[in-house]
Amino acid sequence: MTSFAVLFLPLKRLAAAACAMLGLAAPAMAAEAAAAAERHPEWARRVGTSPNFYRVTPTLYRSAQLGRDDVAALVPLGVRTVVGLRAFHSDKKWLKESGIAIRRVKIYTWAISDANVVAALKAIREAEKDGPVLLHCWHGADRTGLIAAMYRILYQGWSKERALDELENGGYGYHAMWKNIPKYLRKVDIEKIRAQLDAEPAGAPR
Repeated sequence: MTSFAVLFLPLKRLAAAACAMLGLAAPAMAAEAAAAAERHPEWARRVGTSPNFYRVTPTLYRSAQLGRDDVAALVPLGVRTVVGLRAFHSDKKWLKESGIAIRRVKIYTWAISDANVVAALKAIREAEKDGPVLLHCWHGADRTGLIAAMYRILYQGWSKERALDELENGGYGYHAMWKNIPKYLRKVDIEKIRAQLDAEPAGAPR
């Protein structure tokens, strides 16, 4: 066997392996493209490249935890307020000198309560009077998903089933370990929450 043939064999094997990998990747890529094409038109739409960043309505966006580099993505959208749901982290550092207002509603993922939901929805609605709002938690999937679902139900007239479908299947990364979240959504007394929203004043920014 010539030296050329010896060199050619590994290259041939490498090419074959690459083709095989592409063959495996192609169905996954096709599935991802199909999923994007089949996405329900009522669900939030992806915006830019910031983590888990979606447009829910013209005045409400949702995302994972953002950082200082993401402020530039918020400005063109006119975002005036960020509502953070994280219990142990504030948004003060990354929004410093941005001119964007901060509202914080501390929610523990494992202990959702009516009071949490009312406080978050009140904060959003009050902030929307000044312009678009960004809602987020850590991953932008679970706490954010619940509050976005309740927003859909209370302010957009969605059924619990429609809102839950988006929460779990909308591609936001809902973690099934938090079984308490869909359980809460199924059992929550919507009219009770509505009455509290109408009765209670919005909390002050913290």
